Amino acid sequence: MSLNDNEEDAPELKAFNARMKRLEADVMNSVGAELSRHGFSKDKGMFIRWHGKMRCDRFTLVFKDAVLGNELAKSIEPHVGVRFERVEDIFHQTSGFEPKYQKRTPTIGTSIGLMLAGDTRAHQSIITSEVDIPRVTTEIVELFQKYALPYFDKFGSLHAIDAELNNRPTRDTVHRVVPWLRCSTGVIVAKLVRRPDYPRLTKIYTDVMRKQDKGFYLRNFEALLKSLEVIGLESEMDRDLLHD
Repeated sequence: MSLNDNEEDAPELKAFNARMKRLEADVMNSVGAELSRHGFSKDKGMFIRWHGKMRCDRFTLVFKDAVLGNELAKSIEPHVGVRFERVEDIFHQTSGFEPKYQKRTPTIGTSIGLMLAGDTRAHQSIITSEVDIPRVTTEIVELFQKYALPYFDKFGSLHAIDAELNNRPTRDTVHRVVPWLRCSTGVIVAKLVRRPDYPRLTKIYTDVMRKQDKGFYLRNFEALLKSLEVIGLESEMDRDLLHD
């Protein structure tokens, strides 16, 4: 479907959208077949690899409307992430997220384009028809092998996430772009690893939350800090996290 076509033509537009949906599914299946060799399985639009029950690696393909020449198309942005269940369980005690979204949040993550070039659109693939699937699959799998797998290894422990977020807490990081999420994850992880400068970090992050978006997330953040007052390494699960 070209840009010159009348997009008010509902039947044609409906057929185009349906074809794009089929292409997305075909790409997911094609990429999934390759990623399964590394222990990943498809789960509601993303690929997941579990390490026990408390940590998983996530590789997500984000499909967006795009234009190639004069043709409507889809862009595909690969994203990476690691989720620690304990961290996210603590976060969602005060996050305000609807329950249906709580299992979808990563503990740390980014797009490969943002990580490598500072732009989520970098290293994206473009697809217009079925003939593009082999090429797109190859592009995505190559990025996965070259950048995603090392990412999962790098951030496979709470200590690694702690170092990224908390060693320089005032520095921006592409691995936790949204300030509220960065500050929240930072204090949770600092608490779990028993970081000695935890009080200093809470002051730094509280100041960030007070200034960010006119303090919109400050109440949530202060509620999180309050909940962390009674959270320690009280369970075998918490102790195991430190040895992953």
